[in-house]
Amino acid sequence: MVRLEDYGTWEEALRRLGETREALLALLREADPAWLFAPLREGAWTPLMVAEHVALVEDSTARVLRRLRRLAAGESLPPVPFVPGEVKDGKPQAPEGVRPKGGLSLEEVLAFLAKARAFLLEEAAKADPQHPATFPHPFFGELTALGWVRAAAYHEAHHLRALQASLAR
Repeated sequence: MVRLEDYGTWEEALRRLGETREALLALLREADPAWLFAPLREGAWTPLMVAEHVALVEDSTARVLRRLRRLAAGESLPPVPFVPGEVKDGKPQAPEGVRPKGGLSLEEVLAFLAKARAFLLEEAAKADPQHPATFPHPFFGELTALGWVRAAAYHEAHHLRALQASLAR
């Protein structure tokens, strides 16, 4: 069971994001190119697709932080339909909007990771981690800005551990 609270305060969650990003980038840059383009197991994503997915999730998280900031400022925003997350064989499945397309080079994935992280940090700098406004996460339910940053920290760490384990095999 994932406990997002374990990812700490706003500052601690952002620090963790920095640490995992550094490790993810090193892993991708130092890996054998053949591994980067090979599915992790039959029917699974490649390591580059996993990294693309991490960037897509961060981009989405930044958009959620922006929405929460606008709500906190009193803007009236149209509701967004909530689609609960799907679990298959005990594993959460990526919602359609954050599923990687694949076909990107290492350089393209690294650039996408950098762009998504910059967007996330830009929105995080403007966010109020103490504001009670929430937005539903497909797997964790209603989350505040702090909850979304913690979820992003968990998400990248989860995929980093899986990639490291795959590389060790």
